[in-house]
Amino acid sequence: MVNRLLIYIVGFLLTASSIKAQEKIPEVLGTEFSFTTENDAYLFQKKDAYYTNGVFFSLSKAAEKQGNKRIRNYQLGQMIFTPLSKKASPLSEIDRPYCGWLFLKYTETRFLKKESLFQFSTTLSELGPSSWGEGLQNSYHKLLGYSRFNGWQYQVNDALGIDFGASYAQIVLEDSSWFKLVPEATLNLGTTYTNAGIGMYTVIGNFEKNSSSMLWNARASAVAETKHRKFELFAFWYPQVIYQGYNGTIQGGLLNKGSGAILGTSEKWIFQQSIGICYGANKWSARAAWVYQTREAVSQIRDQQYGSFTVSFRLH
Repeated sequence: MVNRLLIYIVGFLLTASSIKAQEKIPEVLGTEFSFTTENDAYLFQKKDAYYTNGVFFSLSKAAEKQGNKRIRNYQLGQMIFTPLSKKASPLSEIDRPYCGWLFLKYTETRFLKKESLFQFSTTLSELGPSSWGEGLQNSYHKLLGYSRFNGWQYQVNDALGIDFGASYAQIVLEDSSWFKLVPEATLNLGTTYTNAGIGMYTVIGNFEKNSSSMLWNARASAVAETKHRKFELFAFWYPQVIYQGYNGTIQGGLLNKGSGAILGTSEKWIFQQSIGICYGANKWSARAAWVYQTREAVSQIRDQQYGSFTVSFRLH
């Protein structure tokens, strides 16, 4: 049954990939608003743990410089982390520290020659009680009738953070605009996260070139831009290996750990993979993905997984 369903999905994507735009209509929709929500509850699991909730609001603005497209993205987000058990006693039940992370992030994506791209980012953030993680989780747990976690008094202490990131990606194989492989290397340095990763997107379906694709949140455009497809509809698989140098949501703020919090030790190596589907037509875009990740903390009992959903809207 599962194999038959996969055959149907692949067949549908291959059919969609053959549908090219009848007319090349230039669009100038230079601003895009996006909302993303992530939660392990979207997978209908019986547990609620580890990276348990994320909410992100984004504003993207397209620009053009010397014939090369750029996307400037401003994002406000919050992520909440908890242990597997809702109990606070014994303290050994806290296998991953309680932590909220509130941040404001600027990312610029520059599209270069040969379908390559370079991204860099700066993030200002707040760990701990001032991130409102405890309050938000208790509020929506009460609203939905879920039991509350009882160990927030041991959460990571308040700590301001600043982080810098960079990534580079380039197509290494593309076949008839229905299949492509895009490796990506990432690096983050800062007081909250220090890590490096390497992964590769496998994309199949009906997609635009990188500089116009939802794969890179690049459907906004500052100048008249020819679309080669009536719509985007593609599936992707993105496995990634990550080396963790520091993780403030587990180890506390690099410059201010405070006292009273139960902290942990981060795993050095993580494997993560995302499998999802993207759709974009006219002014609207949507993305859904399943994300699996091995243990971030040495003391974690289990690996983690969650669902991610994004809706985007473009305008002049």
